[in-house]
Amino acid sequence: MPRIVSDIVDVYIFRRTKHGAQFLVVRRRPDLVLGDTWQSVHGKIEPGESAVDAARREVQEHTGLIPTRLYSADYINQFYDHKTDSVVLAPAFAVQVEPTAQPRLSQEYCDYAWCDLEETVARLPLASQRWAARHIYDVIAMGGEEAEFYALP
Repeated sequence: MPRIVSDIVDVYIFRRTKHGAQFLVVRRRPDLVLGDTWQSVHGKIEPGESAVDAARREVQEHTGLIPTRLYSADYINQFYDHKTDSVVLAPAFAVQVEPTAQPRLSQEYCDYAWCDLEETVARLPLASQRWAARHIYDVIAMGGEEAEFYALP
C-alpha cells in the first residue's frame, strides 16, 4: 500500500512590473533528474522545519532572491512517486520579489527566465504546475483583497 508523505514544497516566484506580473521559471541542468526542463522552485522540508520556512529557505538557496511577500497558493500539488511507492502532497506557495530582482541560480540550474503567464504555462511541463501558475496569477499575482487573504506573516 502506498504511503502518504508531505516533505517537499513547491514555490512559484513572481514579480509585479509595469508590464504586469511575471513568473520566474528555472531550467534544470541536463544531467539531473528532470533535466533540461523548466520549473518553479521545489525543495525538501527539513526535519523540524515548517513548510512556510522551507519555502523561504528554498527560494534563497536556489535563486538568492529575498521574498518581499509570501502567500499560501491555496493549492496542494499531489503526485505518485513510483520509486518510493508514495503519494506526495506538496504545499504550494507564491513568493513576491522586487520588480527588478535578478536571481543567482544554484548549481542545479543552468538558465532562468521571467515570463508572463502565457509563456510560463507554455514552459512548465506538468499540468499541475501549469494549473498552479494560472491560479496564482488569477488570485495572488495581480494583487487586491483576495491576494491579501492568502498573505502569510
